Amino acid sequence: MEEYIDLEKALGVAIKAARSAGDIMREFYQLRREDTAAKVTRETKEGSFQTPSGADAPLKPSPLQLLDIKSKSAANDLVTHYDTLCDETIMKTLQRYDAKVENEKQKAGFELFQFRFITEEISPDTPLTDDPTWIVDPIDGTTAFVHGGCECCVSIGLTIKKRTVLAVVYCPFIGSAPHMMCDSSPTAVPVGELYTAIRGKGAFLNGQAIRVAADVAPTTSLVTFNCPTRVKLSMEEMSNCKSQWETLRQAKHQRALDANGHIRQELALIPVQGIRSYGACAFILAQIAAGRVDLYMEPAGMIWDVCAGSLLVTEAGGVVQNMWGREFGMEGTTTIVAAANEALAKYGVKLCKEVNYADFWKP
Repeated sequence: MEEYIDLEKALGVAIKAARSAGDIMREFYQLRREDTAAKVTRETKEGSFQTPSGADAPLKPSPLQLLDIKSKSAANDLVTHYDTLCDETIMKTLQRYDAKVENEKQKAGFELFQFRFITEEISPDTPLTDDPTWIVDPIDGTTAFVHGGCECCVSIGLTIKKRTVLAVVYCPFIGSAPHMMCDSSPTAVPVGELYTAIRGKGAFLNGQAIRVAADVAPTTSLVTFNCPTRVKLSMEEMSNCKSQWETLRQAKHQRALDANGHIRQELALIPVQGIRSYGACAFILAQIAAGRVDLYMEPAGMIWDVCAGSLLVTEAGGVVQNMWGREFGMEGTTTIVAAANEALAKYGVKLCKEVNYADFWKP
């Protein structure tokens, strides 16, 4: 079905959608900076660091109020108003393109041609099929976004026959930023880092080809390794314990922490050159593609976390497997070992298999 879609045009639309969402994210950061600056100025003038109240209180909602933070599956699994706003913005852009393509294909006799969507905030439960499907994470790394961090991004992938054929990962807060010239006008320097890929055509960062650090060894590697807190009880565990599920889940979480500690200890004993933790899966996968990170192990990704980033890694010459060392897939809860080369991937799989790490999130 790829031959029925102009992937270059589709990529252009996905880039436009990602940049639109990135603009929304940057606008909020600018609002937060202005709010902080206003508070500092006001407090300095007043000679006090007390929050104003009553008639002196600001009439505008605070950045925290605008975020409208809520929790999903756990207290640290956050979603904000901006996640939904970015999701809606992306979908509108993609849907306009989809409607045009679907109309063209139907006129050409492809009556069943239709795009589908799987997005984290609006349509997370849509099953993955052979149909062309947009996979969207409007803000990957919401916790970083809430805290004003840079390690968050927009992730958009397109799948056909259940495999990713194009990818866009846009990191609006890292890379080049506009700066002011002498006449106070901003230069035309690109904002952020835009990672793109089409299957079979390589991976790119702001239009320039990128490659993984292919010759790296464990002792010279930089590893990203997190410990997700949302361990899952399997159907067997739930059936064997018809009550006290939360107690069982907490006990399982403690075992997951112990397993995580074992892997970290093994990494430190080699030693690798560094161990990092970032909460944004697509962001990390983009860093592997760019040669900045060498090994990443994630036991509890969702399809919108891994769809675009996994293609970036493979198109940049890297390796993607699941935690059992088998072919990587995106249905259900996804385990992923992404690496700069085959030897590092095997090493990551070995560490995870030693403690059956993926089983803590197995449904």
